Amino acid sequence: MKERNSNTHNIIVILVFVCFLGFFGIAYIVVPDREYSELENRYLTTFPAITGERLLNGEFMSDFDSYTADQIYGKDLFVKGNVAYNRMLGIKEINQVFIGKEDYLIQDYQEPGDLLDENLASIEKFAEAHPELPIAVLLAPNANEIYPEMLPGFARTYPQSRVMVRANAVLSADNFTFVDATGTLAAKKDENMYYKTDHHWTTDGAYYAYQELCGAIGLTPKKLEEYERIEIQTPFYGSLYSKAPVTGNPGDHMTLYRNPDRGYRVTYVMEDRTEDSMYDESYLTKKDQYAVFFGGNYAYVKIENEKLQSANIADSKMSGEKTGNVLVIKDSYANALIPFLADQYADIHMIDLRYYHDDINKLIEENEIGQVIFIHNVDFLSTDNSFVWLN
Repeated sequence: MKERNSNTHNIIVILVFVCFLGFFGIAYIVVPDREYSELENRYLTTFPAITGERLLNGEFMSDFDSYTADQIYGKDLFVKGNVAYNRMLGIKEINQVFIGKEDYLIQDYQEPGDLLDENLASIEKFAEAHPELPIAVLLAPNANEIYPEMLPGFARTYPQSRVMVRANAVLSADNFTFVDATGTLAAKKDENMYYKTDHHWTTDGAYYAYQELCGAIGLTPKKLEEYERIEIQTPFYGSLYSKAPVTGNPGDHMTLYRNPDRGYRVTYVMEDRTEDSMYDESYLTKKDQYAVFFGGNYAYVKIENEKLQSANIADSKMSGEKTGNVLVIKDSYANALIPFLADQYADIHMIDLRYYHDDINKLIEENEIGQVIFIHNVDFLSTDNSFVWLN
């Protein structure tokens, strides 16, 4: 009798397993491939091309593994279910994202390795190669530095203040101005300096960092009251939610600021197209609302302030002379800050080293650049290897 029950149990397990494989196997065939995942905010692998060469060198099987993982039917539901299950077990860190208090999702940050020193050395070498240019480095902390009280009780992150001290010590060339936005953001923390579901600062956080930058390089920042405030009502679920989609999280709400008196010409140089706004409002109806700034990250964007071009009044005490041309080397944190900085300069040349691999010295010479500003967040400076393109 026991043997018969055991056989029955085994048969049931096998049938369930076969049905499971059959269901998802049919789904792979019947359900069209998804090209983009709103939840994960990334493009998915579609069925890979089959060629003899790709079969022999292993590329097909590698891509096929990615395809089966990306296109599994109901993947978003599985991801959310996994997060809910981990929370039920008391796990508060998922995919390097802490599930914090008051609906905060906070990116983990641990002690940086050698790459931080290599990146700082690249910036220092760039400054030494251009002693004639005043160079400012605005380094932004992440939310875990400004809102440590929102982390789970067990969470331990590396103090980004130590990175600030380290960076300030290394970047010691005579033409350097180091700008640490930590104090300003901490003083304004009650005004929501960071999103709760995204790793970026809010537009208000970007504004206060812009104020700090202007003070450091001798510019007079515009008052926030001079801008038209636009509050977006559609909830925003950002990059951290993509990694740890917590059911029931109310999401964020984005705020934009427009200067009603300015006219801009925004040229996406590599794409050879021009717009009249720094905002791509089509993203306000999509999951990645932060991409409303410039439509995301591009290799080279030129922003021309037409009124300042005609008046030629952009002035920086840092260089002691009038200059309308500034080069901004940046990551995505800068995207929310540049719309404010665009009211200080006739021309901003903005490059992202992840995508811009042309000769920067040539760009500086051809566009008569009179000033350089680096705008990066601490995590990016610690983990991204694109700073080698500076030199």
